[in-house]
Amino acid sequence: MPKGISIKYTHRAIAGRYFNGHICDTPLRNRSNDGLWINRYLCPVVCRAVCKFYFMLRKFYDELYMEFMNEMARIAEEQSSGMDRLAASVPCIREHLKRLRDQVVKVGFKDDAEEIWCFKIAKPQLMSWHIYHTEWHHIERRIPVGDDELTNHYFLNEIRAVDRYLDMVAFFHQYLKMKATEIDHLGFIRGKSLDTIILPELVEIDPEFSTCCDYVFAKIMAYERLRERLLEEVRLPDLGVNGVDMRWTGDACNLVELIYGIYDTGQINHGKAELQEIANFFAEIFKVKLDRFYRRFTEIKDRKLLSPTNFLDQMRDAIIRRIDDDLSLKPKRKPQ
Repeated sequence: MPKGISIKYTHRAIAGRYFNGHICDTPLRNRSNDGLWINRYLCPVVCRAVCKFYFMLRKFYDELYMEFMNEMARIAEEQSSGMDRLAASVPCIREHLKRLRDQVVKVGFKDDAEEIWCFKIAKPQLMSWHIYHTEWHHIERRIPVGDDELTNHYFLNEIRAVDRYLDMVAFFHQYLKMKATEIDHLGFIRGKSLDTIILPELVEIDPEFSTCCDYVFAKIMAYERLRERLLEEVRLPDLGVNGVDMRWTGDACNLVELIYGIYDTGQINHGKAELQEIANFFAEIFKVKLDRFYRRFTEIKDRKLLSPTNFLDQMRDAIIRRIDDDLSLKPKRKPQ
């Protein structure tokens, strides 16, 4: 090796210019002879090590999360009591978060992209389970004793509380869903800050394992999971009529269009019924799955060749034809 070359400097320089197995074919901007030597002899070796380091870090988290989910499944199977599940789940979540933190502090990150991935995806994914189990325990222990109407009212109020939070962080919620990246360099890099009033809350910061937005993302993930759980708990009454089996056999998009029309015109409970309640009601009556309910409405909005209200237009035309046919059958009155 030529004298005066720093391995640490060389590794950093190469790591910044090389990734995914491509060999640098332009000498690094070091002293000319040293740069040629680095590019020709050392670059491929160090770059392969950098790639291996990157994939090892991702592999570490994938294995950690799989182990975590298996452990949580075991706890759910063994613990029937809500308090016992919480008592067993929280230490498990903390242990796996600590292992991720130890890996981050010990190994560090190859570059900003890897740090963003850790604090935008990996850490919030684990932390969201802590928030979810804590919130669900508080909800579960306050479930009122009574009939289905009383418990449904309680769960629907909790759903509204979840929706209020998601509305409050609507910007970050959409940012997460759209997989946007515009503010990643501020929100998910340690030591950076996002000076804005739209950031609703900050928790105690661990400077080695926290950024200004990772907790908000974790809470959004937790609340989405919590909302799904609450919707599962809402019990609908037996809606069978004299044993008649009524099923929706038309296009599910048509039913969604009808539901939105009923909701937007306030036809049920003096306009106080929630959209999801109406959807659940129709899904139960007609034994149809509406699990992609909101996405179906997006499909309706994106109709190009047909009218956005194609089904309602067909219903209107059918009713008008019925009226016309009915009038045509009525005998004409004789003039007096």
